[in-house]
Amino acid sequence: MKYVLTGGAGHISKPLAETLLSAGHDVTVIGRNAENLKSLTDKGAKAAIGNVEETDFLKQAFTGADAVYTMIPPQYAAGSLEDYRRIAANYAEAVKATGVKYVVNLSSIGAHLPEGCGPVSGLFQSEEELNKLEDINVLHLRPGFFYINFFGNIGMVKG
Repeated sequence: MKYVLTGGAGHISKPLAETLLSAGHDVTVIGRNAENLKSLTDKGAKAAIGNVEETDFLKQAFTGADAVYTMIPPQYAAGSLEDYRRIAANYAEAVKATGVKYVVNLSSIGAHLPEGCGPVSGLFQSEEELNKLEDINVLHLRPGFFYINFFGNIGMVKG
């Protein structure tokens, strides 16, 4: 199968790409920087360098894919939760335009709630956009937490 993964060098996308490559699948990883994807391209992945906020780029990257893994890049300075919906709408438009049949979307626990969850409420909006896709298999992953998120607290833990 041919897979396209957003968040190419991320904590989830990178091990996912490595697993798919070792199983013999065709993998394209989307990222903003080719150097960050080098360890994956050295293993046989194709790199698609661009921005997930650009629908034309996504359409080009998704062309020919059987399945895509989507995630909303962390946006610590995001102006509004609308940014989450807009990126998901870009994904949905690219999926429709290219005939992708499977979407696995990284979301979060609490994303089933439309409000009251801070930034996670933006993931509610992104799920809603992807759920509008007809005749597409969409699966939302809602993990509770990633231990990697503790890296930002290393100084406090050591202190």
